[in-house]
Amino acid sequence: MPNALPRSPEGTPPDGSSHEGTPPGGTLSRRALLRRGAVLGGTIGGGALLLPWLAGCATESAASSPAGRAGVAVLVGAIASEQHLIAAYEAARSAGAVPAGRLEPALAHHRRHLEVLKRHYVPGSGDRAGEGGAMPSASPAPPVPAGTAQALAFLRDAEDDAARLRTADAAKAGPALAQLLASIGTCEAGHARTVKGEAPAVRSTSGAEAVRTALSAEHAAVYGYGVLGARLRGTMRQTAKDMWNGHRAQRDELASILSGGPAPAAAAYRLPVRVTDTRSAARLAAALEDDLAAAYVGLAGLSAPDLRAFAADSAQRAMARSARWRARAGAAAPAAAFPGLPAAALAPRPEPGE
Repeated sequence: MPNALPRSPEGTPPDGSSHEGTPPGGTLSRRALLRRGAVLGGTIGGGALLLPWLAGCATESAASSPAGRAGVAVLVGAIASEQHLIAAYEAARSAGAVPAGRLEPALAHHRRHLEVLKRHYVPGSGDRAGEGGAMPSASPAPPVPAGTAQALAFLRDAEDDAARLRTADAAKAGPALAQLLASIGTCEAGHARTVKGEAPAVRSTSGAEAVRTALSAEHAAVYGYGVLGARLRGTMRQTAKDMWNGHRAQRDELASILSGGPAPAAAAYRLPVRVTDTRSAARLAAALEDDLAAAYVGLAGLSAPDLRAFAADSAQRAMARSARWRARAGAAAPAAAFPGLPAAALAPRPEPGE
């Protein structure tokens, strides 16, 4: 990264100066832009964006359709996965290798995940009574390595494994369940602070406004990383440069997904954190990544399976980056167990006969 990230068509300032406060003409508030995108329901560009959680009942029960039947098995697998993570955290807490205060926030998230997943599990009736198998029993406690560093590495590996399973699940489940699973995987990736493996390939093209919202968030991230990069030095500066380049590539990927012409980046974006030093630069990076995670969870509600897997993976990577920046800034981890998920997703309304 030179003295500041180089100015590019995305509007990265050449001197890394901050554009917080009252924006000049033509600037857009990053958060206002995301609100206008209404990832979690509302209107965009004059048209309604109605995600599966907020849609009315279909003529046929989702659980009785082929996608619905597949979703039951996916749901049961996700329940088993959360039970395994809960058992792992409880075993680590009992062993005393890690202070309980470091484990409780993540453990509380997993208990909340399990509660909501079980709420979505609706056994079949009549000739569908055996679909999906029975509710899995509680997972036995796994052996936890001795030592704080080893126990934490064990738990983070378990979180990463679970997050990758949720990416695969997002492609198998229907759009509504996929969005819930994508949000859970995003939370788990934040616990793991990393996402291993390559991003899923995308073949589908879509003009969906959720794609445009994610693209707008990437534009804001490219701009924001250009601002914060000027305040960093050494390895943190190189990390920010690598992430800046990654967001540019992700922006181009989203632009290629859109079937229509993508909206250009704004000249500047009003940022939520005034960057004055290394710590505030890290806080800004975390905030940008949090917004991206929410935008991609919204994208996970689309109909194309490959887009759902791409969105779930992208949300996880954003939250993992956010967790690393928060650690650099000395900031607390996000309290949300379901990043970016609309409230309607937490309270399913089963149809008669399910």
